[in-house]
Amino acid sequence: MDRLIYHNDRIIDIAEARIEPHSAGLLYGWGVFTTLRIYNGSAFAFDRHWERLLRHAEKAKINLAIDLDTASQRVSDLITANSVEHGRVRLTLLKGDTGAWSFEAARESELLIFTSSKPSRPARELLLTISPLRLHSSGPLAGVKQTSLIEHLLALEEARSRQFSEAVLINERGEIVSATAGNIFWVEGDELYTPSLATGCIAGITRGFVYDLARRIGVHLVEGGYPVQRLLDANEVFITSTAREVAPVVSFDIKEYNQEQARLTRLLAREYQKLVRKKKS
Repeated sequence: MDRLIYHNDRIIDIAEARIEPHSAGLLYGWGVFTTLRIYNGSAFAFDRHWERLLRHAEKAKINLAIDLDTASQRVSDLITANSVEHGRVRLTLLKGDTGAWSFEAARESELLIFTSSKPSRPARELLLTISPLRLHSSGPLAGVKQTSLIEHLLALEEARSRQFSEAVLINERGEIVSATAGNIFWVEGDELYTPSLATGCIAGITRGFVYDLARRIGVHLVEGGYPVQRLLDANEVFITSTAREVAPVVSFDIKEYNQEQARLTRLLAREYQKLVRKKKS
């Protein structure tokens, strides 16, 4: 993480940042966030990320007191202040004063923006396994990118303890939801499949771009509720996220995917890079 951050309405040194001890964001993990890539000193797809943050803040009952233009300028100012050319920027919105530990002078919400100028790590082979943990698709915050995604972290740690790099999350109906840190797609024949939002998955920004790209290149994309067997029957599988972009999956438990035949994954990855380069220019 870079040394300077935006806290509410000003840029400060990270050592000066203070979250009130009675903040609901601290006490209950009550918050939402979004993470963007920085390419050539500019945040990529800010409008899409901001619109989703607004939706999720509304679902989580957190007041967001600034508008898109102000937030965009704050992100740009922080990127400049930290001299970030390539990296990431995260906006975190925390619920302020609420509940039994309320304090009369507290803020309604806290906005934190921070950047990381570290270059992305080289892509690792994605080895998937099924997580023994289950997500619930019918909760009030299902599909919300919230700060308290402890289940996802526990699932990731459990998968890594078995020498896998990612885990496939399943809901209470046995349907594929997502990876712990990204959306999941797979190819059967000439068709592309992905879980629908009704499964409880998060509407990833890169997921949305893949929808657009698939439509543009004439690929039929189907979303719905699918059992794990569909991953075993698939020709190719990939994960999408802000950090990974479009990342091919090498294996799912004992099933291995032939990367030389992952034609559609490579095509979508190339088209996504074209989109990024276009936005960067």
